[in-house]
Amino acid sequence: MASQLIDPKQLKRVRTQLGYTQAALASAAGVSQSVIAKLEAGTVDPTFGTLSAISRALNSGIVRTGKRAVDVMTAPVISVQDSAKLSECVAVMKKGSISQMPVFSGRKMVGTITESQIMTLVSESAEPATILEHSVKEHALPAFAVVGTDTPVEALLSVFRFLPAVLVASGDEIVGIITKIDVLAGT
Repeated sequence: MASQLIDPKQLKRVRTQLGYTQAALASAAGVSQSVIAKLEAGTVDPTFGTLSAISRALNSGIVRTGKRAVDVMTAPVISVQDSAKLSECVAVMKKGSISQMPVFSGRKMVGTITESQIMTLVSESAEPATILEHSVKEHALPAFAVVGTDTPVEALLSVFRFLPAVLVASGDEIVGIITKIDVLAGT
């Protein structure tokens, strides 16, 4: 299975949750401990090769535990209504330290909005400030996939090669969200 590249900003969190010391991760990845320290401090940008090696080492540390979606999900789900302005969406993302979220119309999920999507809209606009006044509805992407609370975490590993997040439902109610980092940290 191909490893997903770890976000360097999440390296320390994932490393500690998987029980690695900097030295142990460095040894497993074939890099120096000082490289791990500098990456975690944000003082260097990793090469693709270094990031790949670290990601493979972290992925090999994931133990198949038999956990289910409900065991690794984040709740409650931070979401936005489709009538909200993109500027409001940005504020919610910043406050919640999230990069994507589901879009609802009332209680019905109607799409997804991501920080990279908003950034693209702003960067490609002749008048960036006006983009942020658009409604989320105008720019929503297709909705996240939804899994049940009993879905095995191992079943989600391949899903995250293609999707940034999945929602977790109990009956008709969305009860949680799982991102790539949740799967890495919770397994």
